[in-house]
Amino acid sequence: MAHTHSLSREERGQINMRVTFVGAVFNFFLVLVKLIVGLLGHSQALVADAIHSLSDLLNDFGLMLAMHFSRQAPDEEHPYGHERFETLAALAIGTTLAINGAWVALHNAQRLYSGEILTPESYTLIAAAIGVLVKEAMYHYTIRVARLTRSPALRANAWDHRSDAISSVIVFIGIGGSLLGFPYLDAMVAILVGVIIVRVGLMAAWEALQELVDRGLDQADLQRLREIINGVEGVTDLHLLKTRRMGHQVLAEVHIQVAPYLSVSEGHQIAERVRRALLAGMPGLGEATIHIDSEDDEAGGELLPPRSEIEARLRATLRDRGLPLPQAVTLHYQGEQLELDLCYPLPATGSIQDLHRLEQDIRNALAQAGVAHPLRFFWHHSRGA
Repeated sequence: MAHTHSLSREERGQINMRVTFVGAVFNFFLVLVKLIVGLLGHSQALVADAIHSLSDLLNDFGLMLAMHFSRQAPDEEHPYGHERFETLAALAIGTTLAINGAWVALHNAQRLYSGEILTPESYTLIAAAIGVLVKEAMYHYTIRVARLTRSPALRANAWDHRSDAISSVIVFIGIGGSLLGFPYLDAMVAILVGVIIVRVGLMAAWEALQELVDRGLDQADLQRLREIINGVEGVTDLHLLKTRRMGHQVLAEVHIQVAPYLSVSEGHQIAERVRRALLAGMPGLGEATIHIDSEDDEAGGELLPPRSEIEARLRATLRDRGLPLPQAVTLHYQGEQLELDLCYPLPATGSIQDLHRLEQDIRNALAQAGVAHPLRFFWHHSRGA
């Protein structure tokens, strides 16, 4: 089967929609079979199972609607896409399951307490067996596609199928026990089915809720991200690594440290190599935002003056003392210290000693004016020389 990175947004949406539609068709079939046979055969456990399947059917329609929106491309108002519609669908599925399960359990507890117990007919066993086989097959089909497309809603739906299969097994046992002379077993099984439905629903809802509040990756996955980043040439360290889940994908951002005197373009190239390495080496990662640092700035620090202020003071000082202005100034912000690179054209005449005296005059002038930064001088041949 194709890897999730090879699937386009449209292909992923079509695959998810297809498996959900297939599930809806089988759920519709099971609702009819379980409900009709359960009512005619006097099996409250089978009727409870039919209600479970009915909630599945309604959730399938809601899930297909959510997938219709989630497959849409990012737009101006949703720059990260619409994948969270699937997360909302997963939350709705889990919540509905929990509510329906609670109703089933309470209703049958009331019947058990009042003594309204009927022995089911033997043919209800066949309907329960059909439910087990169909739902277990749907679980395997759906979970396989959910792993391919990394869909939280499909994953919740798959476990819903599995809970249906388990509840149908319990229904089968309950009906069989009632037929063997234990009439209360059918109602007791219906209560147990309701409790199982509640548990599965709450787990699915909790997972979706965690994603909606931007839960990140676990420590093992974070360590894998760190290893990938540190393995890229040019990266000296990293900090402020953050991740969050969004539908089928994970978004990450990180500050990487590089050598402090690199050019902006080289720093950008290192960041791009980090980004591509993360996307290639971490399944499910949809995008990574890389911030370039020359040091660990996680704790913050003093904000140094901007270029305009530094250059204005530097040029005013040099003009007042009759010293030449540099052709270019490069600023290096190192912690709470600012270093300056001054670039001058190499004079046509003069000795090395003359250049050293000029450098010293510039250093003294800037120190006296309070523009005392570590300086480095770069001399170059002017064009046409």
